[in-house]
This record gives sequence, C-alpha cells and structure tokens, in this order.
Amino acid sequence: MVDTIHNENRLLRRKLENLLRQARTNEKKQGLFDSFGFEIIGSNSPAQLCDYLLVQMQVRFHLQDVILCIVDYNKDTDRLFFGHDDDARHIFKNNLYILDPDKRSDVLASLPFAPALGEDVLQDYSWLLNDRQCSDCKSAALLPLLRADKITGALFLISNDVNRYKQSHGTEFLQRLSVMTAVAIENCLNQQRIKEIGYQDALTQAYNRRYFDLRIKDEIERSLRLDHDLTCMFVDVDYFKNVNDTYGHHIGDLVLMRIVAMIKEQVRACDIVARYGGEEFVIALPNTNISVASEIANRLRKVISSEKHSFYGKELSITVSIGMTSLQALNNPEINTAEGLSVLLLEYADNALYKAKHNGRNRVVVYSTDLDN
Repeated sequence: MVDTIHNENRLLRRKLENLLRQARTNEKKQGLFDSFGFEIIGSNSPAQLCDYLLVQMQVRFHLQDVILCIVDYNKDTDRLFFGHDDDARHIFKNNLYILDPDKRSDVLASLPFAPALGEDVLQDYSWLLNDRQCSDCKSAALLPLLRADKITGALFLISNDVNRYKQSHGTEFLQRLSVMTAVAIENCLNQQRIKEIGYQDALTQAYNRRYFDLRIKDEIERSLRLDHDLTCMFVDVDYFKNVNDTYGHHIGDLVLMRIVAMIKEQVRACDIVARYGGEEFVIALPNTNISVASEIANRLRKVISSEKHSFYGKELSITVSIGMTSLQALNNPEINTAEGLSVLLLEYADNALYKAKHNGRNRVVVYSTDLDN
C-alpha cells in the first residue's frame, strides 16, 4: 500500500515537473514572440520591416525559410516598399510575394482565415515557394494576415523539421505573431503613403522639388558605385504665361496635369519625374545614357506637340522645350561628390534648356561646352 502511494506521488511529481517545464518553455516562447512582435511594429521603414520578417525571423526562430505575401489592394505596395531602391528589391524579391487581387482572385480565395500547419501546407501553397528547391522543407505554417476581417496577406514559415508544425499543434503564439505582423505591415504602408504625400506636388501628382533634390544625390551615388550613366532633363512648357493669360489659370493647371501624365507615359516607373518650378519639370533617368535619353526626349516632345489638347471645349496647341545632360558627360574631375555632381548636372541641363528656348522652343538640346560660348 505504501509503495503504491509512493509510486503515485512520484508520477504526480513527474507530471507536475513536466507541466512546470512546459509552462516555463511556453513563457519563454511567448516572451520571444512578443518581443519580436514589438520590434516589427516599431519598424521605421519598409527595408527594416523586410529585414525583420524575412531575415531575422528565419535566424531567431531557426526556420528554413520565411515568405511574406501581401495583397496589393491599392496597387501601390511595390512602390511603397521599394520605391527606387533596386538593391532592396533584389535582396527581398524571392521572399516577398505581392499579390494582385484582381489578376489572382483564385489565389486570394485559397488563403485561409486561420493558421494552417503541417506537411501538406507546403503542397497546398506551393505557389508561394517561387520555384524553390525544397528538398529540406519538411513542414510549414501559413499564417493569414487579417485587418478588419479582411485578408491582407500571409506569412509562410518553413521548417526542415517534420515535427515543427503539426496539424494538432496549438496556434496561439502563431496567431499573436500574425496579428502583430499584419499591424506592422499596415503601419509601414500608411507611413510610406504619408511620406509620399509630403513629397508630391499637390496639383500634378509629380514629385516635388524637395524630393527630387534628395533622390538625385542617391541616384548619383548608386550610378557611381555601379559605373552606370544617369541622364537629367529639364522640360519647360513653351509660352505657358500666354495660356494662363488667355484661358485662365484653371486651364493652365489642367495643361500642367496633362503634361505630367504624358511624361509618365514616356518614361519608366523607376525614373523620377518632379515639378521643379511653375511650368518646369525635371526628370532623372537612372542607368540611361544620353543617346537613349535623347530618343525619349524627342519622342516626348513630338507626342506633346502633335496632340490637340482639349479642355472644356477649348483646343490648345502645346509644345515643350527640353534641355539635358548626363553624368558621364560632365567631365569635371575636380567635382566628385554626389552633392557637387547634382548641382553641376542640374546646371548643365538648365543651360541646355535655356538654349532650346533661345533657339525657338519646341526642341531638344543636349548640353555641350559650346553652349557656354
């Protein structure tokens, strides 16, 4: 009888020790998840958020891989996350899947509203693997990202341990992580949208001069580092004062908005279009030499001059003058800083613009030293 009671007590103590050990493990795990969650919520840039979710999460939680899917409802996620940062786009492109809900409605409909765990998850959501070689992928957890009962994305955690994620496992920790991730992404995107508003010209929706002056230095530094050329061009609306005086400032505003729209149709998404003055716009074309940029400029000039612009029944003929130069054409060894080169680049392009207007307008002029004579 005494032995039986002793054995029962020993079993109870063992169960209690196991429960305490599990409780301590869970407490530690909860602390790690909460600490990481607060870090991602505190991210101050898309690059930092991507680093937390796609790099540090993999290391801290001993995962084989992490893939983030974001549903691009506003068609601006790629721009907000990467902007003109091609380096970040290259680093994270295989682990960040931006889902167009209109083009991939079938894929969006397949995302669950509750965490999915197990070996089958790898097969069920293989479209997220992006043609990876997954011989070491043994189990996975797909965590839906929800905001206001709407799926905004998913976090795909992949392990090389077949027992890491099982259908029978509890998901409380993972659900907390998915909630904090969803909040962090929403905050990050909204912060970027607010920044963009501060960098945009309110009338034309081109970037403003402040943004251009910041970006051009970054682009020059990158061009120097990669040994790429960069072309800068000024575009000025010819006789714009006559438009305002004859038709009114409201029509003048519509003309400027239309010019920006036409510029954007002729350049790439990675090019920087900014309103630099009243009717003057500046464009930076990274990794573009003067020959290619000249073709773009002449095409733009012809498109604008050949179109009959109609506003409220009034038809206008609009032309533009364009002056341009490139980074590799500056040829000034005494100036080698991004700030100094940006000043020179804008000065030479502006000189070329002045010559284009002086020589009759509606033309493209490439800067050369002859213009200074």
